[in-house]
Amino acid sequence: MNLGELFPYLQREFVYPVSTDHVLEQAGELEIDAPDHEDSETIESILTRLGSETYRSPNELYTTIIGSVTDDYIGRKFYDDRGADPAETWAAAGDEDRSF
Repeated sequence: MNLGELFPYLQREFVYPVSTDHVLEQAGELEIDAPDHEDSETIESILTRLGSETYRSPNELYTTIIGSVTDDYIGRKFYDDRGADPAETWAAAGDEDRSF
């Protein structure tokens, strides 16, 4: 299952509040696809790292899951679409003492 399908699934499949144990019992084997489609994780592998909780809403469960996936779910790590860090650009050009 891709991350875009996860929230509707959590809304549809559970009555809230719901415990971690119930989520694992019903959907623990469900795989959440990583963007590279190679390093998927199960809901069980994600939630067992966090211990036992009670989720009051689908949003709370969803944000817990997506906030706890591994780095394999991050696109280009440390990517910034706003351009390079000016300090790095200046250092590469040998102009380390430049100030704003």
